[in-house]
Amino acid sequence: MNGLLSDHEDSPAHRVHFDPTDSSQLSSAVVRAVSTVADRSPRDIDPLWETIDPEALERLLEHAAARGDAASFGLEFGVDEFDVVVTAGGEIVVYDDGSDPGSDDGLGFSFDG
Repeated sequence: MNGLLSDHEDSPAHRVHFDPTDSSQLSSAVVRAVSTVADRSPRDIDPLWETIDPEALERLLEHAAARGDAASFGLEFGVDEFDVVVTAGGEIVVYDDGSDPGSDDGLGFSFDG
């Protein structure tokens, strides 16, 4: 994928894989990945819905998988002081964005199709 993963100057703080055929587990996987990097309980992480609609994220991944576009889809959003990149290929990559917790850097989207 050209774009979101290559836009970061620093190496990822954490990288995990999830089952892209079971998007219902995606929100939990994102929260666990961020809590691992933050070294905090998942309960101490800002709710995912404050940044992105988890159900919409799941539907977007399901749609990409159904179209066969999984390898070229990625979405980036911020959770606490971290940038999170989710790819429809089953990867969650967490970067420390170097800003204050709660900063709103918006969403990024990449689709190479």
